[in-house]
Amino acid sequence: MKTEKSKEELLKLLEETEYRLEEANDALEAIRSGDVDALIVKDGDGHSIFTLQTADRSFRIFIEQMSEGAVTLNTDGIILYANSSFAEIIGLPLEKIIGNAFERFMLDADRITWNRMMITAWSNQTKLELKLFTSNNVPVPVLLSLKGLELSEGLCMSVIINNLSAQQENQRILRETNDQLLDAQREANHLNATLELTVQERTKELTINITEKEVIEKKLRNNQERLSRVLETMAEGVIITDLHGKTTYANPMAKKMLGITRNATNEYIYSDWQMLWINGEPLPPQEYPIYSAIATTNPVYDYEIAVQPPGAEKFYISMNAAPLRDADGQIIAGIGTFMDVTNRRKAIQQKDDFISVASHELRTPVTSLQGSLQLLNKLRDRLDAPVVPKLISQANKSMEKMKILIDDLLNATNMTEGHLQLKKSWINLSELIQDCCQDIRSGGSFDIVIVCDEEVKVYADEHKLEQVLVNFISNAAKYAPDSKEIKVCITQEDQIAKVAVIDHGPGIPAAKLPYIFDRYYRVTSDGSQYSGLGLGLYICAQIIYKHGGKIGVESEPGQGSTFWFSIPVGVAD
Repeated sequence: MKTEKSKEELLKLLEETEYRLEEANDALEAIRSGDVDALIVKDGDGHSIFTLQTADRSFRIFIEQMSEGAVTLNTDGIILYANSSFAEIIGLPLEKIIGNAFERFMLDADRITWNRMMITAWSNQTKLELKLFTSNNVPVPVLLSLKGLELSEGLCMSVIINNLSAQQENQRILRETNDQLLDAQREANHLNATLELTVQERTKELTINITEKEVIEKKLRNNQERLSRVLETMAEGVIITDLHGKTTYANPMAKKMLGITRNATNEYIYSDWQMLWINGEPLPPQEYPIYSAIATTNPVYDYEIAVQPPGAEKFYISMNAAPLRDADGQIIAGIGTFMDVTNRRKAIQQKDDFISVASHELRTPVTSLQGSLQLLNKLRDRLDAPVVPKLISQANKSMEKMKILIDDLLNATNMTEGHLQLKKSWINLSELIQDCCQDIRSGGSFDIVIVCDEEVKVYADEHKLEQVLVNFISNAAKYAPDSKEIKVCITQEDQIAKVAVIDHGPGIPAAKLPYIFDRYYRVTSDGSQYSGLGLGLYICAQIIYKHGGKIGVESEPGQGSTFWFSIPVGVAD
């Protein structure tokens, strides 16, 4: 009787699976009719359907939120997928982009380079700069990041497109500023030469026109004061060196960025600041921008390098440099102007890292789900096989992981856009924590001890606080697996309630503590990598801030960690 019932349940599951297969066939028909964003490509083997491999909904969530363009290409360079940001850059609707060769949107001269770099990108991530053309034939400078992906349909190429228009506009402004400085220097040299010539002529004639001399000197002083004001108020750093590299002038911004003390400008030489290529390799002295400008007598523009000042943190700059000449045209010094591009470079790297992590995290449960469903499909005529319930359980676990990842992405997006809403009610914190600990206790080999001196109630969003507590306690279990006890302390002082989760794990280095609650920041311990998108603690912080509270962490290596938050007890609306 029990076996018969099991067969009935399995037959019911089979019917549901067949129904889902019918839905999938309907979805494929919708793709062909244009109702779903996908692409049908005809090749020697017939028609191939290309959709997002990482579950359309979840993958589109973060790809469509990107300000950068993103496309997926097949091995022939045909666009299989493009996000709305790329459509905005090109100025065409997606239906006129997907299915076209990516090289269609670039100059013929760039296509040779593009094809060479695309070959390289199948094995190594590659970056290059070129210009794409919009629907109005307007060139747009872009930075392309290429990476080959091995998907179930075959090899695909992921391309991230960064619009460099704003960056090049900043470079243009920097070049214009540099030109203005050179013009002012030439004008000052010319005035000096004019003054000297006038004095010599008047000396020879023994008739010095005092009035004319005063006018010229005043004009010279005015020019020097104007040049000084420009230099002192510039947002860019400016340094001048002699032919041997000794620093003779540094404006306030240069002193601030390079760590030059107020009266010590002349004590530095240009090579005191170690300069590096972007990849971290030392920059040869002959490649230093000012040295290069003096040696070649030609200006240098947009030279992006890393700078390591003595005893300070490394940063990145974009630098222009040019030789300075005297009235006779002889080079007497070198001038360099530079701007800090560290935040821009970190932002680009952070987005690249997040896309890589998110792709991996989303692909893993989808691949597992796909494998389980494929095996179930092969066993459709043997639903009483012992492995069937296990495959169904694995599929459900994969779907739950997908749901958690999607929820994190949606929550992060809503919080970034200010859409976080609270549904408040009176909550007993001790009871809420007891409920949160049930599932975690059942899966661990440690004790969760709740310490509460008195009954503490708060007027807050129960679901959101539960999300914070589960994250804190789960992290304590994940990052401190050898900790035998996790302690949760609840206290109230005046009208502020505080909850602290204490573990006895390896602790967190002090250098990492300021970034714990940043978006996309993923904690590592002893070199270990853990799964996740780096959004959990960021979401916790936004929830607590929305309640008008505070959140923090106290930790020392080898001494464990204490994650805490405090919120007002609150008053009912």
